[in-house]
Amino acid sequence: MRLALVAFLFALGTACVSDSGVSGICGTETNGFDIEEASSLEDAQGFWSMHDAVVLDFDPSTLPAGAKWRVKSVEILPMIGEMEFGYYSDGQRVTVEVWDADDPHGTPYTVTQTFSTDDHEWEDVHLTSPSSAWEYDQKQAWWRFDFSDTIPVTGMTSPTYIVGVSWDSSGLPTLGYSNFNRPCSLNWTDYDDGRGFVLNSDAGSGSECSWPMLRVHLEILEERAVCEGSSVEID
Repeated sequence: MRLALVAFLFALGTACVSDSGVSGICGTETNGFDIEEASSLEDAQGFWSMHDAVVLDFDPSTLPAGAKWRVKSVEILPMIGEMEFGYYSDGQRVTVEVWDADDPHGTPYTVTQTFSTDDHEWEDVHLTSPSSAWEYDQKQAWWRFDFSDTIPVTGMTSPTYIVGVSWDSSGLPTLGYSNFNRPCSLNWTDYDDGRGFVLNSDAGSGSECSWPMLRVHLEILEERAVCEGSSVEID
């Protein structure tokens, strides 16, 4: 009799879960930041152990009730001078970082990928007045780093977050930089001088800083019975 009662209660509890109308977490991708909506390409910069990070914001009051959010993916813009494009050696490891915080001194979520020229669709671009690039004629291609398996579906919590790019060995390929010229208080750089990240507004760099060319895609996470429209079900 006791075993039958236990089995009945277990079945009842299971029914309550399945009848709740929630089958999983649905993720809807949305734009978080697109440098091309605010600025244009200015330069192609790169140095050994390049490590740059920018401060971005998300307004959680825009979320539906009970929803979470996270960074879904980040795109960066590698560039190669036209004259060296056919002789370029692949194999560089590049890391994109996301900090769920307002400064980069904690532990970030990271995705590291190995660069291969053949993996990208390249287009020609002409720089008009670069300060760092050796060549005015360049090749560029957007490179996507997917954080779906890195940042948990429990979401991010800080309304201010940071996205960084790190070259593990060399400064090649270079990275496209914009003439966005946001305040340097929103730009962190590790100059590989032993000091770690410094806020550029505190480094005597003036009031404005160029930003790396970034596209940041966010994902709104909701528990729903059916994922509809542009949403995708997350296991």
